[in-house]
Amino acid sequence: MKNVVLLGGGYANLSFIKNLKEENFKEFNFTLISEETSHYTSVLLHEVVSKAQNITIEYQDILPKAVHFVQDSIVEIQEKQVLGKNGIYSYDILIVGLGFTSDDFGIPGVKEYAHSMKNFKNCLEIHKMIAEKTNHKSCEVVVCGGGFSGIELLGNLAQDAKNIKLKCIEAMPMILPMFDKELALHAKTYLEKLGVTFYLGSKILECQDKTLIIEKDGQQEKITADLILWTAGVKGNEVIENSSFLKSQRSKIEVDAFLKPIEQERANIFVLGDCAALKDPNTGRFFPPTAQLANQQGIYLAKNFNTSSPAPFNYLPRATICSLGNNYAIGLIGKTQIKGRIAAYIKMLVEFKWILQLKGFKALLG
Repeated sequence: MKNVVLLGGGYANLSFIKNLKEENFKEFNFTLISEETSHYTSVLLHEVVSKAQNITIEYQDILPKAVHFVQDSIVEIQEKQVLGKNGIYSYDILIVGLGFTSDDFGIPGVKEYAHSMKNFKNCLEIHKMIAEKTNHKSCEVVVCGGGFSGIELLGNLAQDAKNIKLKCIEAMPMILPMFDKELALHAKTYLEKLGVTFYLGSKILECQDKTLIIEKDGQQEKITADLILWTAGVKGNEVIENSSFLKSQRSKIEVDAFLKPIEQERANIFVLGDCAALKDPNTGRFFPPTAQLANQQGIYLAKNFNTSSPAPFNYLPRATICSLGNNYAIGLIGKTQIKGRIAAYIKMLVEFKWILQLKGFKALLG
């Protein structure tokens, strides 16, 4: 039997496993390798920062018995084998579903003085820092980045944290560039009513201890903060960058319509999720990495696994919803705008459905 090794236990690889046929488990040996013993819902990391929400599920509770789980930290991908800190793992087929890492874009001081939302444990630590700083005194927190992660974090902190003053720095003239101006402006106004101060069109030049140097309209300005949170950008996993065997840029591997590396003939390697750079055939631009995209990639690969003539992957974006706190959100379903409690309710249903699907793994395939 051929060995199929899966790197990472995020949306893409779990969706792949969830959608495999029963005969696949009889034809292949599947091994999932992760440095953590549990899967965490990465789209909810802002809730961990704001209120220490537990968003984890142990792999032993969701993986089929036919999937062998190994806890290890991957160091490098090589031809026919993967190097981990604790062992070497040979593969006939490799599925790379490693998560993201923060991208500081080479801005001085970001690594030293800013805190990024990297994973569940890291976000718990940030929550503890905020709790300590806001205990019986006011605390200034600056969120760098006005994209999805930054805005959802601001919304939750504004509602869940006490004695906190929130600032957001964004280089673009408006937050949430994935939405049209009207919807983005609605989100900005809503958060301003919750006490968030925005610095738009502001380029971050340097991060210092409790200080950010920004440039706005050609003028430099200092923004003070007790805590600096970095949500301004992500890239693929550092394992990709460390693997000279694979051609990559910004720790991402460009893949074709069959999710295989496009610059190399690697018929036995698939790349999904945050480490995959996939172009939209209609626009020629790379799709932004989202849980929705990773989920669909996993489903596609499972349905076409061991198929001699697979159809190309076709991404169909559905609902895109950004929460602005516990009971309010904005978003798009197709071309229809939604906002308010109904949008928050729909987002909650999507997240709940994912959890139910994970918990159904053992019952269906175990």
